[in-house]
Amino acid sequence: MGLTDNGKIGTICNRITSRNLLIVAFVFLGLLSFSLLITVIVQARKNHEINHETNNNELCLTRGCISAATHQLRSIDNTVLSNLCTDFYTYACGNWIKTHPIQSFDVERTILGDIIDRRNFEIERLLDAPISRTNERSWEYKLKTYYTECLDDYARVPNSGTYMIGLIKDNATIDGWFMFDNSVENASQVALLKNQTLYQQMSHIHGDFGALAIFGIRTRFDENDTSIKRLEFFPAGLTMEVNDYVGTDSVSMSRRAALQLYIVEVVTLLAMEAGINDTNLSDRAFTVANDVFTVEEFLAESLQRNPTSNVPRTTTLQEISAQFSFDFSNLMAHELGDPSVISILTPIYLSNTMYFTDAFGYMSKDTDPLFARMIHNYLRWRLISTYIDDLSYEYVHAHRLYLNAYYGHALHTSNDVYCTREVIRRFPLAIQHLYTMNVTRYSNAITTVQTIFDSLKNGFKEYINENAKWMVDEETKNIAREKIDKLTAAIGYATIASDDASLDNYYEKFFVNNDLHLENAYHYHNFHRWSLSNSLQNPNILDHWDYFETRTSRLFDYIALFNRLFVIASGMHEPLVNSEWPWPVNMGSIGVLLAQKLFASIDGPDGRTHLPNGTRYDWWQSPTIIGYNNSRNCITDYYVRDLKTLTYNINGAEIQIPLAGEPFSPTTLRHIGALRFAYNTLMKSNDIKSFKMPGTNFTSQQTFFLAYAQTQCYQREELLQLIRTQLGVYDERTALNAALIHMPEFAQAFQCQSKENQCFD
Repeated sequence: MGLTDNGKIGTICNRITSRNLLIVAFVFLGLLSFSLLITVIVQARKNHEINHETNNNELCLTRGCISAATHQLRSIDNTVLSNLCTDFYTYACGNWIKTHPIQSFDVERTILGDIIDRRNFEIERLLDAPISRTNERSWEYKLKTYYTECLDDYARVPNSGTYMIGLIKDNATIDGWFMFDNSVENASQVALLKNQTLYQQMSHIHGDFGALAIFGIRTRFDENDTSIKRLEFFPAGLTMEVNDYVGTDSVSMSRRAALQLYIVEVVTLLAMEAGINDTNLSDRAFTVANDVFTVEEFLAESLQRNPTSNVPRTTTLQEISAQFSFDFSNLMAHELGDPSVISILTPIYLSNTMYFTDAFGYMSKDTDPLFARMIHNYLRWRLISTYIDDLSYEYVHAHRLYLNAYYGHALHTSNDVYCTREVIRRFPLAIQHLYTMNVTRYSNAITTVQTIFDSLKNGFKEYINENAKWMVDEETKNIAREKIDKLTAAIGYATIASDDASLDNYYEKFFVNNDLHLENAYHYHNFHRWSLSNSLQNPNILDHWDYFETRTSRLFDYIALFNRLFVIASGMHEPLVNSEWPWPVNMGSIGVLLAQKLFASIDGPDGRTHLPNGTRYDWWQSPTIIGYNNSRNCITDYYVRDLKTLTYNINGAEIQIPLAGEPFSPTTLRHIGALRFAYNTLMKSNDIKSFKMPGTNFTSQQTFFLAYAQTQCYQREELLQLIRTQLGVYDERTALNAALIHMPEFAQAFQCQSKENQCFD
């Protein structure tokens, strides 16, 4: 045919499609994994042959042991084996660190963070899948339509900015804005042309559109009766963290400058899209930015003076309406989906009385033209910023640039990431069902985690009875035992999240439009208003999972109010749990992580201040407080006198940070206590067998410690960790090695020299 050799090569290359390349890649990865598996087996058999005559421990060559060994070998760094006793973290995680770089768009990477990222990726894939229940009333149709419209950048462009402008101009709702109204010829550039009372503005901006301005509302279980929920008012309405408004450091000052430039850019964009382009536009934009910052700075300074306590004040709508000269009674009747669930005399919670006194005293100055303008601009900014990521691309882009400036590095805030994050946050029950109904592995994992929990409960009680010498007096021990006896676990997902019909009914009040995302975001707020009313009326409908779901990005947590451990389904897989893995691996990984949460039931700030029935009461007696503080001081001395400093390389310069020990020593004590009672639980278990793991040749005891260490692997930008260390949040390497060096069980397992003063028992 006259084809040259080059022609033949070109023809062949043209036939290699991306699909072919993908297949080749999967084959290559499969061969690589298979070769690693063969290496593990061969090395295991060699170790077995070498040690068979001198060691009675048999190699475990079950599928679960080989799988667990393969997992552990991926992270181990054998080049630092000689330092295992003093730096077990680097041995356990060294290879993980080398093979898991921080992504270019992030500042840290952790084992738990990777699990959450994989979960989010899987959720994104499921959200992209076709709708199987196409009835418009179904929870699946509503969830996926909301997500699809969120992703549709093209649909946002002609609509969202215009829709927001229409809301602001609407006489029946927001009724104008300084940026728009004062553009007419000869208009004042200082005083408002149009104004509303504070109540009129709050009823629309805070009530109708859900903008967190000055305060927020949520439901909270009654402090003395978990069958009752109360309405709670809490401080809210800042664009930045409190310290960013009041700090004198360079980071805080740069963040304040970034905020004001961001406000200027966004409000100018809106004004120009509204057809406003007078010569005073720029001046008004800077006025708005200054007004917003002035109000938010005042609120931040109040919070700095009056930090919010975990103990709320019980009051009524009638009482706070009189105290703060603001009609909270009518606002709640307007804001709740069903106002009949509450009256002016119904007990409610107020989380920070002094803040509300300052804030509403400040807002009452709206009779002064200057203050009226500042409040007016602040409230409209809160509305815009609430929906900024639901507007068209120019606004979303401005927000992303601001976040980059705020954090000092580029964030991976693509539209896909934002939309996935928002549906997880706003529809946790639907997401639970979507996730679990598409995965079949959870029944075995749930059984494994439940077995671990039951074993830990028994082991924890034995620890209190036999080992916890720091818990000195019997009165404290008796309450600790009672808390452990009554401790329960919610593992997997809420009951309502496992049934289509129940979820359809729950999301009945949520409406979606298939061509306008901003309107859908507004519809979500209306649904949220209904969910607050429903929560007050039916406090236990969600099995308390709604309380756990407020802890974003948590895979498990202990909540003292219910004396219950929550473990979410999406966290119950490798590298934390595998139902085929041997008992020491599961107990060392997810077992110790859950043990830390259980230990918090008796020593954490919430655990030691809640009784078994959830009533708030500080039940530690003086002898136990003294015993605990002695251990705490011992750990503090270890950080201050033995470790002394941690060194960080910042732009080529080595900076040493002295260790204070406080406030981190309680965390170290919790790690030691959890490791100790989880280890003792393991050793007393009928499932523990004397064997060695293939590849590592580790005993069951050694495997336990390795499994836990490999849940702590991390990478983090040096500057971020330096700041965390200064704030008393030490890195995982420091925390792990400090805990293990105070454990004679670890020293015995690895034949290390035991530390003389162990600090905690």
